[in-house]
Amino acid sequence: MSYETRMVLRLAAPGVLVFVAGIILAVAMDALGSLPVAMGGQPFLPGVGDDLALGTGVVALLVYAGRMLRYWRWTRGDTDICFVCSCLLGQERHGRFGTYRKCLGCGKKHAVGRL
Repeated sequence: MSYETRMVLRLAAPGVLVFVAGIILAVAMDALGSLPVAMGGQPFLPGVGDDLALGTGVVALLVYAGRMLRYWRWTRGDTDICFVCSCLLGQERHGRFGTYRKCLGCGKKHAVGRL
């Protein structure tokens, strides 16, 4: 697996994770909503699973679009890159020796003041 492939997977992971968690939650809410029907009653919150799946799908799409915007800026050369593998750098973090950014490709840490 190349550094660029690893970077793209790390960029896409939050959007995919939100989507999968939303679908699991929607299926669970749909199953809970149909429990009273099995006992001969009215459905509890009808259609809540569909609405929840649609809502989390939109949120996942927005998260994915934001991450792919960062990837697009990286392809144009508009962001800070790693000097080891030339991949995109992650968000700023505070560590023991000061603020740093971690590379999304190779995982090396780069001090913010010395980019």
